[in-house]
Amino acid sequence: MKTSVPTIPRQTVVQAPRPAAQFLRPDKSGFISGWPRPALREASADVRQAWGAVASRAVETIQNSGWMTGAVDQAISDTLGTGLKLNANPDWEVCGFKSEEAASEWARKAEKRFRSWSRKPLECDARGKMTISQMADAALRSHYAFGESTARILTRRRRFATTETKVQLFSPLRLVQETREEARLHQGVFLDADGLPIGYRLRVRKDGAEETINLPARDRDGRALIVHIFDGAADQTRGISPFAPILKVFRQADQLADATLVAALMQTIFAATVKSDGLSDEVFDGMTVPGEGGQPDLTGLEAFLGVKEQFWSGNRIDLSQHGRINHLFFGEELEFHNSNHPHNNYLPFMRNLLREIARAIGVSYEAMAFDYENATYSSVRMGIASLWPLVVRRRQFVSSPFYQAVYDAWMEEQVFKGWLPFPGGYQAFLKVRTAATQAEWNGPAKPTADDLKSAKSMGERLERGVSNLAIECADLGFDWEDIADQRARESAYYQQRGLPDPHAAKGSPLVGHNGGPPMDDAVEEDADTGDETQQEDV
Repeated sequence: MKTSVPTIPRQTVVQAPRPAAQFLRPDKSGFISGWPRPALREASADVRQAWGAVASRAVETIQNSGWMTGAVDQAISDTLGTGLKLNANPDWEVCGFKSEEAASEWARKAEKRFRSWSRKPLECDARGKMTISQMADAALRSHYAFGESTARILTRRRRFATTETKVQLFSPLRLVQETREEARLHQGVFLDADGLPIGYRLRVRKDGAEETINLPARDRDGRALIVHIFDGAADQTRGISPFAPILKVFRQADQLADATLVAALMQTIFAATVKSDGLSDEVFDGMTVPGEGGQPDLTGLEAFLGVKEQFWSGNRIDLSQHGRINHLFFGEELEFHNSNHPHNNYLPFMRNLLREIARAIGVSYEAMAFDYENATYSSVRMGIASLWPLVVRRRQFVSSPFYQAVYDAWMEEQVFKGWLPFPGGYQAFLKVRTAATQAEWNGPAKPTADDLKSAKSMGERLERGVSNLAIECADLGFDWEDIADQRARESAYYQQRGLPDPHAAKGSPLVGHNGGPPMDDAVEEDADTGDETQQEDV
């Protein structure tokens, strides 16, 4: 016989999950889990898949939208202005110059000659149409449309042209969208084992037909033959338009504007309707009597409509004639309809869309939309301070490489032909090409909301020793050595004609006229005399 043993219930212990720090913690609401997981891959693959769709829409957007055209023009003006200015700065020790002064003199001579060459389309442009600054403008515009800019460095001997170095811009559409891993061809760019571009596959038009050719990226001496500039990830071989993140936003703004305009037009072209009590079903039934065959007798209704038709045949509402008032039939009322669009939420929503577009392009909303309604002095200054690093970055990473590639090719011809003597000659130049063509490219000055306060800030920095002339002049888009040379020439010019030096320091005895008191004393005496004269006149 089995012994009955009482069972003691045991409490089940549930262990609580141990706390852990992690990304994407359990989502009880399902908000994150409902977000489709995008593919994770290299940037080059994303660019290859979306390049054509983004480029076509970006080009269409720039061509047909005043907002986007104005934003691109504003970004180009902030970055380039009328063009970047060369500030040659060769490494004089590596290049073999005897002294830093000799290298500086050589650099100033190179700057003047490059400036003269770059401003003559017949000398610098293979098509003979544009200056270097105009080509830089077009290259930056291509950056916004296609995400990249492309050009060729050619050697052409032309009539009426002294130099043979020519630049030819071409559309990035000429680069084929072909990828062959076995040939190391990625979107029309041939790469070596390290990912260095060594060649390009282009579609060119010859004798009315298009054909595909392969061109090397450089010649045997290292001179660039193809200039391909874009801003992107390290593994990209082609660029993509900065408009890619905002194409949807622009489409929303465009549709919002069109829909609001259609609704406003429908209501703005005001409508007038005649309200009438009319005939309800009960009244209609009361005016009819059964006739033969069960058909209603509409004699009473026809008589009523006949009287109404006779009334309106002699009266007409004509809204095209101002001030004309007509009598209405009894039981009728004339009602006018006005416009209720755009709605109160239209302007805030449109402003928010334009702010997102301006943020992606790299300009301020106020500059893009010309809307300074709620802007203050502090907000404008803060906006400029926030966007200026983006302008400098765009100038440094997108525009300066184009100028530098052109300057390198031009310098090589100058040294090769002996027009710009270099220590050791052409062969020595090829060995130290990078050190010899080292340069900085200065653009337009940082915009200010108050020039006087900006000038005082500059003077304060120089006085306290936390800045120097090179930095401050570069911020204004000038070369400090050019400023110093020009000031010296102006001072000498004034002194030769017995005039006070306009650049003498304040309080210096040189400020006054020859043989006269200093300018400060003269001003004080004139001020005192003026006060006395004024008191006498009063």
